[in-house]
Amino acid sequence: MPVVNIQMFEGRSDESKQKIAKDVTDSIAKHTGVDPQYVYVIFNDVELKNWAISGEVYSETLKKNS
Repeated sequence: MPVVNIQMFEGRSDESKQKIAKDVTDSIAKHTGVDPQYVYVIFNDVELKNWAISGEVYSETLKKNS
């Protein structure tokens, strides 16, 4: 049972997530032979203040670059 964990910034629509889940599931099933009903996709929506890059919280990076 493959489990795919996708972490991304919050704000994506349910429709967008549905399309991503379908594409990821289809790809896993195609390349592993696993029945798609056993492929799990978990979305973790992360607030910008809870994500850091290069040692700096991303929301602060965006402020500097805007």
